Amino acid sequence: MRETPVLIVGGGLTGLSAAVFLAHHGVPCVVAERARSTSDHPRFRGLTVRSMELFRQVGLAARIQRIGTPGGDIGGIARVRDLAHPDVAWEKTAWEDDVAGLSPSDACSCDQDRLEPVLAEDAARHGAEVVHGAEVAGLEQDGTGVTAALRDRVTGGRHEIRAAYAVAADGARGRARGLLGVGHHGPGVLGHQISVVFDADIEPRLRGRAFGACYVEAVGGALLPRDGGRWQISVSYRPDLGDRVGDFTKERCTELIRTALGRSEPSVRVRTVAPWDVGALVAERFGAGRVFLAGDAAHVMPPSGGFGGNTGIQDAHNLAWKLADVLGGAAGEALLDTYDAERRPVAELTLLQALARMPASWADGGGDAPALPPALDHNTVSLGYVYRSAAVVPERDGAAGESPTEDPRNPSGRPGTRAPHVAVEHGGGRCSTLDLFGDGWTLLAGSGAASPAWSAAVREVAERRPGLRIAGRFAAAADRPGAAAGWPGAYGLDAGGAALVRPDGFVAWRARSLPADPAASLDAALGRVLARRPVRP
Repeated sequence: MRETPVLIVGGGLTGLSAAVFLAHHGVPCVVAERARSTSDHPRFRGLTVRSMELFRQVGLAARIQRIGTPGGDIGGIARVRDLAHPDVAWEKTAWEDDVAGLSPSDACSCDQDRLEPVLAEDAARHGAEVVHGAEVAGLEQDGTGVTAALRDRVTGGRHEIRAAYAVAADGARGRARGLLGVGHHGPGVLGHQISVVFDADIEPRLRGRAFGACYVEAVGGALLPRDGGRWQISVSYRPDLGDRVGDFTKERCTELIRTALGRSEPSVRVRTVAPWDVGALVAERFGAGRVFLAGDAAHVMPPSGGFGGNTGIQDAHNLAWKLADVLGGAAGEALLDTYDAERRPVAELTLLQALARMPASWADGGGDAPALPPALDHNTVSLGYVYRSAAVVPERDGAAGESPTEDPRNPSGRPGTRAPHVAVEHGGGRCSTLDLFGDGWTLLAGSGAASPAWSAAVREVAERRPGLRIAGRFAAAADRPGAAAGWPGAYGLDAGGAALVRPDGFVAWRARSLPADPAASLDAALGRVLARRPVRP
C-alpha cells in the first residue's frame, strides 16, 4: 500500500492551494482529483489582498499577476438595460477600496482555469504529486492514519493509499463530507445559474469606463470579461418551473448574448455552458478525526463579495502550517483542533457578509436567508477577522475577543489578529513586516538594545524544541507618515518588546516590553500554542 504524509481529496482551487502550502513547508502530499485535468471553466476569478499575501509568501504572486489582471485594472461594476443603452449606473466595488498602507500586495483577477495549472506546477516542483482521474471511493481511519480507496476513472482499477492525515477539498458536491458523516447548516440553495463562456468582439468599456462586471437587465444576468479575451454571461434558471440545463443550447445562449449586447449582428462563439448553484451552507465541523474539510467541502457561499474561493485558500493556508508542525514533531496533535476553532467562525461570519451583499436577482426562492448583519467594508471582512483558539495566547484585558473582527486600518497587534503591515528596515533593505513571515515561526523584535536578549531567547528555545522552525527578525523602523512610534507602535510594543508571529502571519503572543527572562516567556508561549512541552537538557 502506498503511503504519504498527507492525502488531499480534490485538486481544484482549494486542494491545489493546500498542496502548494504544504510543499513549501516541506510536507510531501498526494492530490487525488476525479477530473482528468485542471478546470476548463473560468469559475472563480477575484483574488483578494489577503489571498495574494499568502501567494506572495510562496513566491507565486508575481506570476499570478502576470497571467491575470492587477486590482487597479479590474474595472467597476455597472448596471445597464443592455450594453447598447446610453444609461449606465455604477456601483462601488471591493477592489476599489483603498488598500494603501494595509498590505504590500494588491488584489488580482485571475480565472480559475488559468490559476489551477500554475498551482499544480508549483506544488509538483516542490514535491507534491497531483493525480487526475482518481476518485475517492472510501475513507477509513484509525488512531494512526487514514486509508483511502481510490478508483481510476479511466481504467476502473482500484488501489489504496495510506496517509497520516487527509484534507477533503472535493467541493460542495464531493463525497468526502458524506463519507465522514459531517452535516451542514444554512439557508441551502438560493438559486440556480447557467454560465456561458464565449468569444465576441465586445468593447470592455461603457461610456469610457472599464467594467469588471455588468448586470444586464434585459436578460436578468451578469456579463463579465474573462482572461484571454473571453467573456462570460451568467443567467438564472428555474428547475422548479420546468427549466432544464439542456434547454440552454448554443443557439439559445447566442441569442441571450446578443440580447445582452443590444445588437443582433455580432459574431458569437459559445465555448462552454456550465450550471452552478448559488448556495449558502457551512459544515457542522471542519474536522473528523484525521480528516479536515476545506473550501467548498466546508462552506458554500454566494459569489457576492467574492469571498468563497478566497476563504478556501485561507483554509488551506491555516491548515498547512499546523500539519507541518505536527508532522515535524514541533507540535502536539491538539494544535490541529484549532483549525476548526479558527476557520469555522470565519466561514460563518464571511457567509453572512456574502448574504448581506447578495442581489435579490440571485435568489429564486430556493432557500431562506437568515437575519443578516450590516455589511462590513470589504477590507474588514477579508483582512480583519480575529482568531480565538488555543493557538493564540490571549491577553488579560480580553480585548481581542470582544469582536470577531477589527478594522485593519487601525490594527491592534493583539494576539489573534493579522500582523500589521508596516514598512521596516531589515537585512540592509526596506520591506514589509509581512515579508518576514511564512517560513516558520517568527519572533519580531526591534534592532535596538533588546535584540541580543531576544536573539539568545530564540536560540535557546530552538534548542529546547526539536523540529521547531523559528527565527528571530530584528527590524528598524522605516519612515512612515503618521507613525511616530514606528513598527513597534503598530504592534502595541515598546522598544524592547516582541511579537511571536505564526507561519500564517497572525500574532500568537506578544511581550509589550522586555521580560525579565525572555527565553522562559517565549518558551511558555510556544508551549501553550503548540501543545507540546519542550525537551529539557
